[in-house]
Amino acid sequence: MKAEIAIYLLIAMGSLLMISFIPHMLLDGLVSNDLKENITVGVTIFWAIGLAALGLDIVKKRKGLKD
Repeated sequence: MKAEIAIYLLIAMGSLLMISFIPHMLLDGLVSNDLKENITVGVTIFWAIGLAALGLDIVKKRKGLKD
């Protein structure tokens, strides 16, 4: 079970890193640096909340609280 948790965390961190870097790559030079940083932070927070929701769903299913 601990190895499974470590794998999930590794995948989540890699996903968060990639998703947070996409706005930086796509918006570089198109918008101001302040706006680019704000968009990057917003996308990162949104993605982290989504990953947390998915993680909680997995925990609920493993504990048998949800069908």
